[in-house]
Amino acid sequence: MKDLETESELFCKLPDPQDVAGGLPDLERMVRSINDRNFKYPLSQEEVTKEAGVVKDLYSKGWSHMPGLVTDKIDVLDSIKDKLDYHLDKGEGVKYGLNKDSGLSQSEARDKELFMAVANPLYKVPEIAEFLFLDKIVDIAKGFFKCTPAAGTMNLRKSFANDLPPDQTNFYHCDKNTPWILKFFLYLNDVDTVDDGPFTYIEGSAYEKPRNWITQHRWPDKAIEQVYGKERVKHLTAKKGDVLTAVTSGFHKGQKVKSRDRSLLTLNFVCCQEDWSCKPQVDIRAETFYKLPTEKRPLADYLYVAD
Repeated sequence: MKDLETESELFCKLPDPQDVAGGLPDLERMVRSINDRNFKYPLSQEEVTKEAGVVKDLYSKGWSHMPGLVTDKIDVLDSIKDKLDYHLDKGEGVKYGLNKDSGLSQSEARDKELFMAVANPLYKVPEIAEFLFLDKIVDIAKGFFKCTPAAGTMNLRKSFANDLPPDQTNFYHCDKNTPWILKFFLYLNDVDTVDDGPFTYIEGSAYEKPRNWITQHRWPDKAIEQVYGKERVKHLTAKKGDVLTAVTSGFHKGQKVKSRDRSLLTLNFVCCQEDWSCKPQVDIRAETFYKLPTEKRPLADYLYVAD
């Protein structure tokens, strides 16, 4: 692995060029972006070492589990879940697992779709900002990137417990939309067993990929287990109120839900825009943005402030 020296004289662990979809050119672009953000928003050593334990997990295992981190905000999680169900019941402004723009409500879709998700979730469900800009989550992201990162895309979805076969994100894959991406996962209901559909991660795979990893996007369990061994498969079960985080340029999937529906909020942090897009891909309400303290507004650099 390569190290990147920052203004704080600490080091950011970076992937090898062969582990980046765009190879060395994209990795170099990302390094320039980190240096850029450090120039614009310099951090002290104290700021980048606040969550050293979690960052150590991310640099070694690629994931970390923080039990009970947001149990004091269960009411906010419940409100987000209620609004998720509201939008899915309407079947408008939502995304589907298999059919695009099918216009089905969740009652109509639950036996036909793997999941449904709210499009443009931060704008439609502004309570998400409670977690997106939460000090602890932001401090972890700063410690991981060794710079002030920015919010990327996000996902608010419900996966259905039905008889459909696994497909799409139920198969192992690596996120390729940026060389280095850190995601936070907040279950909106308890996920206690493998049948509840936990986020599943191959430990250490962000830093160790087979040479042919880029030849296809989705990989079956058997192929991944042959390379890494079953002992590195981590089914990350958690309670509502826990927070999971992972470097999703490593191999991961959402386990197929079997026992009960699973509702999930996913938040992305990046140091360069996903897919190198010149346009923001997610909206934030103006009233939400202007309530942010000045020091947190750089976290919204890749969001579009909308009325």
